[in-house]
Amino acid sequence: MPDLSRLLAPSSIAVVGGAAAERVVRQCVKLGFQGPIWPVNPTRSDLAGVACLPSLDDLPGVPDAVFLGVNRHATVHAMEAISRMGAGGAVCYGSGFAETGHDDLQADLLAAAGTLPFFGPNCYGFVNTFDRIALWPDEHGCGRHERGVAIVSQSGNVAVNLTFQQRGLRLGSMITVGNQASLGSDDAIAALLDDDRITAIGLFLEAVRDAQQFADVAERAAAKGVPIVALQTGRSEAGATIANSHTGSMAGRAAAYDALFTRYGVATVRTPAELLETLKLLDGGGSLSGRRVVSMSCSGGEASLVADRGDDTKLVFEPFTPEHRSRIENTLTELVTVSNPFDYHTFMWGDRAAMAGTFGAVLAGPHDVTMLLLDAPPATDNDPTAWYVAADALADAVEATGRRAVVVGTLAECINEPFRRHLGARGLTPLLGLSEALIALDAAATIGEHSPHSRHAAVIAPGAARLVDEAAAKQRLAAAGISVPAGRVAEHQAVPAAAADVGYPITLKALGLAHKSEVGAVKVGIRNGEELAIALAAMPRTTAGYLVEATVTDVVAEVLVTVRRDPPIGWLVSLGFGGVTTELWNDVTHLLAPVTTDDVKAALRTLRSAPLLTGFRGRPPADVTALAELVVRLTDAVVGSDLVEVELNPVLVGHHGATAVDALMIVEDLR
Repeated sequence: MPDLSRLLAPSSIAVVGGAAAERVVRQCVKLGFQGPIWPVNPTRSDLAGVACLPSLDDLPGVPDAVFLGVNRHATVHAMEAISRMGAGGAVCYGSGFAETGHDDLQADLLAAAGTLPFFGPNCYGFVNTFDRIALWPDEHGCGRHERGVAIVSQSGNVAVNLTFQQRGLRLGSMITVGNQASLGSDDAIAALLDDDRITAIGLFLEAVRDAQQFADVAERAAAKGVPIVALQTGRSEAGATIANSHTGSMAGRAAAYDALFTRYGVATVRTPAELLETLKLLDGGGSLSGRRVVSMSCSGGEASLVADRGDDTKLVFEPFTPEHRSRIENTLTELVTVSNPFDYHTFMWGDRAAMAGTFGAVLAGPHDVTMLLLDAPPATDNDPTAWYVAADALADAVEATGRRAVVVGTLAECINEPFRRHLGARGLTPLLGLSEALIALDAAATIGEHSPHSRHAAVIAPGAARLVDEAAAKQRLAAAGISVPAGRVAEHQAVPAAAADVGYPITLKALGLAHKSEVGAVKVGIRNGEELAIALAAMPRTTAGYLVEATVTDVVAEVLVTVRRDPPIGWLVSLGFGGVTTELWNDVTHLLAPVTTDDVKAALRTLRSAPLLTGFRGRPPADVTALAELVVRLTDAVVGSDLVEVELNPVLVGHHGATAVDALMIVEDLR
C-alpha cells in the first residue's frame, strides 16, 4: 500500500487549470487550509484571488498534493512534470481515458506518473475536513469536524450528493477514486485506517479492483474496530454495463460481491439513505453486540409497523421474559399490555420522571439495543416541548442503565435539525426513517457478529472453455471423492444389457444433449425391461450414447451445488433448492472458497428450504454432514484447477449420504 499521508494531509498544494482549479482554491480557503496554495495557469493572473504561476517549473517548492484540472493530454504532460519534481500525489480530474475506451492514454498517464500515487483519472478528488483540505472542484456539504466517518466513492457526482446530506452525520472525509488507474478504493481505505479520527468507513463502489487487496484492508479494519459499510452498484445487467462505461470497471456478479463482503465483515446496504444512517449509527456507538432489539412507541400502529418492517431484516424482537415484563409493568398502569414491540401508551406523556422509569425498566434487559419511535412536530409554529421531554427521559434512562438506545423517526423530516442537535447533546443517535433505521441496526449487528475468516482463494479469468459430457464429468467427480450413482455408458443396442448389469431401478440419460429434462432425454426410476424399452423408444437418438445409472432411492431433499470462477472476486460456491424448479424458487445462498463443513452448514441454514433438510412435517432429517462434506470435497477439487464451473443439480441428500445425480462441468480448453 502506498503512503498517502502527503497527498491526503498536505502542507502545500498546487492546482493546475482554469475553472475547476479555481473552485479547488475556493474550497481550500473556505475550509481554512493554512498552507501555501500555488495556482498554475499561463493565461490567468489569479485563481480566486491567489496569484498564478505560469508553469509548473515556476513553483517555489515541491507540492505535497497537486490538482490537475486540465484536458486529458495536458494531464499526461503535467503528471510527468510533478512526478519528476517529487510531488506527494495528485488528483486527475480530466476524463476521456479508459472509461471511454482510451486504454492507451491511461497507460501513458500511469507511465508518466511512475511511482507518484494519484486518484483518477475521471475523478472528483477528496475532502478532508480534519486537516482543512479540499482538492474538490465543486460545492460540498462537509462541515468542519475533528472526528467522524469517511466515505470512499467511485462516483464523483454521487459523492457530491452524499456530502449534501442533512441527517446530522459527522462526515469528515470524502474520497473519490474514479477510474482507479493508480489508487483504488482499497488504497483509500488503507490510508483512512491510519487516521485514528475515522470512526467508520462507507463505500459507494461499482467494482473491486483487486479482491485480495480489498480483503487485506477489510481484515485490517475489522482488527482495528473500524466498521465498513458498502453500497455496491452494477448489480443488474444494465447496471453492470453502465458501471463499465462509467469508470472502465469490471463488475462481477452481485452474488460474488455479497459473499466477499460477508466473508470479511463488511455490511451491505442498498440505498444512499441506508448508507448514511448506518454510518451515523456506527459513528454514534459502533457495531451492535447482537440482533435482539426492543422497540418502544406510544402507539399500537407504530408497534405493528415496526414488527412488519422488521421482517425485512434479521433483527429479533424477542418477547420479554416474565421477570423483565414484571419489572416494566410495575412502572405502568394496568391498562398497558407489555410486549415487544412495546406500546407504552400516552398515560405518562410529558412526565419525564415517569417515562424515564419505564424506559429504564425496558433498557435493563438482555437485548442489544432499544429504539424509541419519536416523530416530533418540525414546524416553527409547533410546540415540540413534550417530545423533547420524551427524548430527555430516554437519555436519563440510558445514563442510569449504561445501555444503548437510539431515537427513530418514522419519517425522516420529523426529526428536524434543532431536535437532532438536542438528541446529540444528550448522547442519543437520531435515525431518520423507520425502514432505514432497521436496516442500519441490522447492518451494525452484521458487523458485530463477524469473526475472522481464512483468506479466500484468488481467481484468474478463464480463456476458451468447453463442456465435458456428463459421464466423463462424473468419472472426474468420483476420482475427487464425490459420491455419484453407479453407471455405465452404452450404445443404443447395448442399453438393456447395461441396465441388467447395473441393476434396476435405473435412470436412463441420452448423452450429448444440453437441458435433458426439457427434451425428454432423461427417465428416472425405470423398474424393468419393459419400462426400459418404452423409455428408450421415446428418448432422442444420440451418437454420444446413453448413460445408464442406478436410481438413488434414499432421497430426503434435492440440493443445488455449484462452484465456479467469478472474476475479479474469487471462486463462488452456491447452495440452494435443487431440481428442475431451481430457477423458479431462486432459493440460493453463496460463499467464497475455500469453505469448511461448518461454513456450509451455516449457509444451508439461511435457505428458505432449510426445513426440508431437518425433518419437515415428520419426514426424516437429511444427512447434512454428508452434504457438507461433499461440498467441501468438490470445492477443494475445483479451486485452482482447469475447471471453470461445476454444477451439481441435483445432489440427492438422503437419510444417509449425499449423491450427485446430475453434473454440468466446464473446463478451460487448453488445446
